[in-house]
Amino acid sequence: MASNKQVLTIRWLLIFLIVSAGALLRVAYISNTLIVDPIRADAAYHLVYANNLLEDATFSKDMSDDPVPDSYWAPGYPVFLAAVIKVSELLSVDTYNAILYCQLLLGVGTIFLCFLLAVSFLPGYWPLLPAFLVALSPHLVSLASYVLTETLFGFLLILALWTLSKAMAGGSCVRWLWAGMSFALAYMVNPVSLFLAPLLALVLVLTARIGGAELPIRELYRVLAIFLAPLIIISMLWSIRSAVSVPAGQQTASNRLLTNLVTGMYPDYHEKWRASIMEPEKKVVLPGAGAGESYGTFLSVLSERFLQNPLQMVTWYSIQKPILLWDWDIRTGFGEIYIYRVEYSLYHTSIPAIVSYIFMAALHPWLLLGSIIGLVFLYGKGSNGTMVPALLYIALIYVSLIYVISQSEPRYSIPLRPELYLCFSYFLWQLFSLIGRMRERD
Repeated sequence: MASNKQVLTIRWLLIFLIVSAGALLRVAYISNTLIVDPIRADAAYHLVYANNLLEDATFSKDMSDDPVPDSYWAPGYPVFLAAVIKVSELLSVDTYNAILYCQLLLGVGTIFLCFLLAVSFLPGYWPLLPAFLVALSPHLVSLASYVLTETLFGFLLILALWTLSKAMAGGSCVRWLWAGMSFALAYMVNPVSLFLAPLLALVLVLTARIGGAELPIRELYRVLAIFLAPLIIISMLWSIRSAVSVPAGQQTASNRLLTNLVTGMYPDYHEKWRASIMEPEKKVVLPGAGAGESYGTFLSVLSERFLQNPLQMVTWYSIQKPILLWDWDIRTGFGEIYIYRVEYSLYHTSIPAIVSYIFMAALHPWLLLGSIIGLVFLYGKGSNGTMVPALLYIALIYVSLIYVISQSEPRYSIPLRPELYLCFSYFLWQLFSLIGRMRERD
């Protein structure tokens, strides 16, 4: 039997190969994929924000010469784009390619961070499994080729969870501060993560009070205050900026949330949206006209729909929307793994890529099922070894719940793929361990 040192050496060699393969797959995808009109819709707005930041020091999606500030989107991704644009200009390289390859690096970093997080609770060679799935995921490969927030958010979310696991293991104030800063950055890219850090902090406090903890409860409160400080400060500063700088009548994050809530109220919205894009001559009318005038109007329409057909609406929100969120095919987009239409992609021309696509598509429902069953193994286990997977499940459930309440779209679950694969790996490890113990009894 191999010693622990040999296992570690082989594991590091294998993760190097997995990360390298993931990087090569992403480079091949960028080089062998033609996206039709890649700078449009949300991507175009993100670049408008970035250019307005660079040229006018104004956060706005206004395309006029004198842009008016707004707070419709979060600032994190436009700031990232602005930095890449500035550096690409200084280095005299193509800006669009610079963005794609920076996102490629984020995707590769996500593979490695997934491995590092898995090492904190999976033994032996098990941490290689979620990293391998992240490296191979067609959705994660495809998303990096769009000028959209998902790749950056996915990287920051896994970074935040890893830094939190390190803080929990080491306990130094610096580690807790780094973890807090990571969650704050994730919030600035995607506001759905706003309450994730406070929720995880609450779970840590409750766990410490119920099952005990290595840190005294007073010390735990102190490090958790350090952990939450960056998120509180950044969110307050952004709120103050929006209140001071954004004129009345400009679009805000509240308007965007209302739009998503209205969209998520109708089971047939995605179908009609696609028909309106693919068959404009039919002049398909999207549902929800008038429901987005105010939150009061939305609640009134929602209540009316529940009263008219309670069973359909309960089924929609409790069963159909979660299934839709974690489905394989992107709805608000070109379909399958593509948001914008592609003329061709690596998954059309490369046999190894096609095989990997078929493999991951066939495995997807089993990954979901295994992850759900994995919750059973958390029940009744209070050891530190199960704390990290518990936090992973909380992150998955929290973010999924936000999208189920607002707008369920498979695209939004893609940044959560690493956490899904980690939970599945936890389930599989526990299952094999259980089988091994049962055999020993026999």
